[in-house]
Amino acid sequence: MVFGITFTLNQAYLKQAGATQRVVAAKRDLLPGTPLNADNLTMMEKPVFGLDKDYITDIGEFMARGPWYIGELGVGAGDVLRLRRLTSADSAGGGWRWEFDNREDMCLIAVATDLVRSGGDWLWPGVRADAVVYIPAKNGYEEVQPSQIIGPEEDPMLADLLIIDKKNAGGLALAGGPAGDGYSNDLLPAVITLMVDKEDEERIKALIRYNEEGRIYFSPRSGQANGR
Repeated sequence: MVFGITFTLNQAYLKQAGATQRVVAAKRDLLPGTPLNADNLTMMEKPVFGLDKDYITDIGEFMARGPWYIGELGVGAGDVLRLRRLTSADSAGGGWRWEFDNREDMCLIAVATDLVRSGGDWLWPGVRADAVVYIPAKNGYEEVQPSQIIGPEEDPMLADLLIIDKKNAGGLALAGGPAGDGYSNDLLPAVITLMVDKEDEERIKALIRYNEEGRIYFSPRSGQANGR
């Protein structure tokens, strides 16, 4: 009888330990503070033993409860997405803030852009982008200055800019998610924060001048999906 009970308990344990479930997992490494969106998630068959039901089984339903941000420990590629590893509040820069706080060779430059006419939902912390500047025509007393469009070819200072933050015109974090998913009001003039080498004084001056004289638009470089 003892053998029978032990065998039954062992079988039940093995069945429980071997149970699997299709759960939501991270496609790639995600830094602390990263806004979470569906493009960073995938479905995987994973053992559920020991997860304490702290896992998610439906990407769409979960994202609808957001916005979500990666917590202070980050999430690794292939990790099961668990609520304890996330936060519903913007963590003020996350991993980029930590990196900036621990470096003395970089400075931050904030510039205004328009997400409708610029890179839209492709502009996220970690993305590198080229900028294009439109300077409107000016009518002076002595001469008329025609409008100008300046890109990286005309001014290399506009090339390969590192975006570390994106806020709306009111300084609030922008929600992630597919277009039309309740965040259309965020597609307005925005503030993009760039991390620039402190020694690159000419680039800093150029960005400030363009921000004052014209309108700056961003074009994300290809292969930047990991930044979203």
